[in-house]
Amino acid sequence: MRYIDLGFKFFITTRYKVVFSDWLSSISSTGYSLYIKRLSANDTGASGGHQVGVYVPKNVMDNLFPSLNVIDRLNPDLYFKAVTLSHDFDDKQVRAIYYNNRFFGKTRNEKRITGWGGKKSPLQNPDNTGALALFAFVRGNKSDCATVQVWVCSTIEDEDFLEQSIGEVLPGECLFGPSSNLLSGFKRTNPKESNLYKIPDAWRLKFPSGEELIKYLAEVYTFKAAEPDDLLIERRDVEYTAFKKIEEFHVLDKIRDGFDTVDDFVNLANSVSNRRKSRSGKSLELHLEHIFQENGITNFTSQCVTEANKKPDFIFPSCDSYHNKLFPRQNLRMLAVKTTCKDRWRQIINEADDIKIKHLFTLQEGVSINQYAEMKLAGVKLVVPKSLHRCYPEQIRGDILSLIEFMTDVRVNCFDLN
Repeated sequence: MRYIDLGFKFFITTRYKVVFSDWLSSISSTGYSLYIKRLSANDTGASGGHQVGVYVPKNVMDNLFPSLNVIDRLNPDLYFKAVTLSHDFDDKQVRAIYYNNRFFGKTRNEKRITGWGGKKSPLQNPDNTGALALFAFVRGNKSDCATVQVWVCSTIEDEDFLEQSIGEVLPGECLFGPSSNLLSGFKRTNPKESNLYKIPDAWRLKFPSGEELIKYLAEVYTFKAAEPDDLLIERRDVEYTAFKKIEEFHVLDKIRDGFDTVDDFVNLANSVSNRRKSRSGKSLELHLEHIFQENGITNFTSQCVTEANKKPDFIFPSCDSYHNKLFPRQNLRMLAVKTTCKDRWRQIINEADDIKIKHLFTLQEGVSINQYAEMKLAGVKLVVPKSLHRCYPEQIRGDILSLIEFMTDVRVNCFDLN
């Protein structure tokens, strides 16, 4: 039996019976500082690195633990209580530490939270690489935080439930702020500003489609990257920032004006959620489509209908070739697109029965050895931007394709016979 105090709510649980939506509701009031991220391979230890502990950006740590922001003593630290509610896991006294040895003749200058309990902790289980993790911090009598409640999403349903409200959480991105702001369904941290280009006035009245936004940015923004792998990441980052800026035009004034009824509030929240979900599902696919075309790869079909009305994101060289039983099966390629692949990779294995190896493009920062073994056994081959390969265990990096390597394979092997 476990007695848990969640702010103003109390739960008596056997194992972990706290419902995710109930927990989110309990921390949505003021008083909680919420930090949200996808666990990277470095966080969980899946990359095989020697650093141990969940990475937290310096500005977030400065806010949560101001007393550590000193350089007059080596590696200042403090301990506080961590309660993990998503899993059956004992409470821990974890350690916030500032590794500041750069000021003592060495090189390290970063802040981390350690002592989560090793691989028994869901935060440091390599198989949770890519999972959404939420940390709800509560300040003590002093300015430093004294307690944190932790939730590591273990199902796609929990992740979708959260992202429908706050928007997509990208690998490598983190959100931080008062929980009442982040969970309101409207406000979230915007890491970058879109001041380098003008947002068309017409888009203040009518939200552009993803295709319109991507084409416009290609005309008005000077991208620095040249190689397809780097260019895709840069383009998507700029497009996402522009999307959030346009969203502000459509939402902020309505929020400032207030709502006459609860229904008005719910309708606006649902509208924002649906638009974010729609964009999340198509953005990465659209960027890949443009990069393929710009690099002379036009022999593909997107959303080809295959067996059981399945629709893989891309079939090379064409949907007609796939359905032509005389076309050599070894010259077909399928590419599925998932921003994160933890658990979601299983959704693609039956999308094209005639293609033995399913390629999956993802931006996830690493997978565990166990996860990769499952993927490989199921015939899934990862395609990952080259800059992210370092996030994967060294043993499997040689099996992962970069985007440019996948494109080369398509050029060599996928061509219509007509």
